[in-house]
Amino acid sequence: MGIPVASRSAGALLAAALVAAVVFSPFAAAQTAPLPYRFLLVISDQWKDPASYVIEDGGEFQILAALMKSWGLPFEILRLDQQRLDKYHLLDRDGRPRYGTIIWDAGPGDLEGKGLGLVSELVKQHGVNLVVLGDAVAVPEISELAGVRYVSDFVSPDALALAREHFITRGLESREKSFLRPGQYWPGLKAVAPDATVLMTRGPHPFLTAREGSGGGRVAWLGAHRASTQIQGQVVRDLFKRVLAWAQGYLLYAEYPKSILLFMDDMGTSDKTFLSYWSYRTLTEEEIRKGLIEPLKKHKAVLVQDVNTGFVDRQSQRVLNPWKQERVMDSLQPGRVHDFASTKRGLEAGLREGVFEIQSHGWTHMLPDLDSPPGPWWTAPMDGVGSLGWWTEFGDLVRKKEIPAITQMFHLRRSIEYLKEDFGVVPLFLMRGGGGYSRSYPNHSARIAAQLGFGLSELGGDEYLGPDFVINLQPVLRRGTWAYDRTLAADEIPWTVDAPYYLVFHDRDVSLDPGSFSHLLQGLGEGVRYMSANEYCGYMHAQVERDGGAGGALSLAVHYDDHYCRYFTSAKSAWTLLLSDETRGPLGGQVPERQVVEIPKGLGRHVVSVTR
Repeated sequence: MGIPVASRSAGALLAAALVAAVVFSPFAAAQTAPLPYRFLLVISDQWKDPASYVIEDGGEFQILAALMKSWGLPFEILRLDQQRLDKYHLLDRDGRPRYGTIIWDAGPGDLEGKGLGLVSELVKQHGVNLVVLGDAVAVPEISELAGVRYVSDFVSPDALALAREHFITRGLESREKSFLRPGQYWPGLKAVAPDATVLMTRGPHPFLTAREGSGGGRVAWLGAHRASTQIQGQVVRDLFKRVLAWAQGYLLYAEYPKSILLFMDDMGTSDKTFLSYWSYRTLTEEEIRKGLIEPLKKHKAVLVQDVNTGFVDRQSQRVLNPWKQERVMDSLQPGRVHDFASTKRGLEAGLREGVFEIQSHGWTHMLPDLDSPPGPWWTAPMDGVGSLGWWTEFGDLVRKKEIPAITQMFHLRRSIEYLKEDFGVVPLFLMRGGGGYSRSYPNHSARIAAQLGFGLSELGGDEYLGPDFVINLQPVLRRGTWAYDRTLAADEIPWTVDAPYYLVFHDRDVSLDPGSFSHLLQGLGEGVRYMSANEYCGYMHAQVERDGGAGGALSLAVHYDDHYCRYFTSAKSAWTLLLSDETRGPLGGQVPERQVVEIPKGLGRHVVSVTR
């Protein structure tokens, strides 16, 4: 029994012997075609962006969106503060459901006239599955489908406990205690479940239930308290993932066990030549080879270099090409010479060796306006006004104002243009220069970066950027910093299988201690998966759907485009396929519940089929 993968790359079908697929249908008997592999996340008023694009204001809605995007799940959002449920949106042109599973995260507010009766029709007549979160079960129409009745909130030190064996809770034995720390108490939901099977409890109250109707879709309720964002806990995330797999019947997702992205900032910047509190010599080719490239090759690791291509020169009052600055005299340390041309040769060497990935750190790492008061900065004394925070390219912390959108676009386009000219790469990741960024919708830095084709950023948070959404990935994605005078061991990192860990440092660290980066990698030890920004971007921008040409067989198509997913042009990828017991049953129990599906290198469409 195996998982064959057929790939269509550059328009050519790669040869792959597919064994005859076993037809299965865990849905309603009347369903003539399998339900789509597409999720609908229904919310009420949690989305603060009226334009329905930027998701960044915290709460369980942001966490859900971040989780599903990092997992690579195909989902759309319906917001009941602006929309209603209707057949012409939730059914396709042939009258079939557009979604296989609905995730109900709409609060129990006023939903009159929003068409909730359609949810019952979709579940009972079309076999669509329903996952209900927290106090959303207080909505009468949803409560009736879930078989769970909301009573009230409560606060308790009670931990979770398994009530019975089930696919959803399998593998979580002994981990349910991690829901609460000793001595901690947390809000919860008092509910009764007269018409559902209780799988997990919190004290005397149901916490997780499941219900299967005759001929209808599956319905699950996960009682994670929405207002206190209990979905962010790892055990609750894992439950949510298995709930989706049970409801849909299967789940194909990306996971990132003990995975890390290493970011080095500031190659190409000029501030190190004149700023007293950021003073060091730029790295030479030899230092880059010895201090970075050799350790990376030894540990089979990759380093994302966030590069600036604009050298802000106080003498000429212009932005110059940094790589043509071969003998820059330091303004602070007599006799210190900076050779940026040598730095570029080192960056190019790391690219050739396959251990560097060049990304954008903006264009200049400086405010776009260096002339207005309290400037001009060009001639300002560096022991006075010149030492203020002029180093934030996307938010003006000196004047406490935002950077206009047109100016940010100008800088980002210059960064893209010059990185392509200097290194032959088009960046997909943007690291902010300094701590500033602009947040209002017209000037929103992440929205602007997405508009220009970036797929990931670290601006207001750690963002997914796409044509569909901008999503702040925190707290699903964790980040930290490191410096040359610190040690860091793998057990100090808060690993999660749901996203890689971002670790950010600077060229300054290797300049001040040439052996520090090697010591960092040694301290992290064995078993670490080193990813690049382009690889992570590829997983989140992949398009996954039910393969329409497979009839009733379980066959999924993974599509990698040539922009966001270009990493997979020359690299294989791996997805995890999780099958519910009901899905595995018709296959004779020969297919494992969970398996890793390896997709060969190449862009385009790859088909994953479960076969006998």
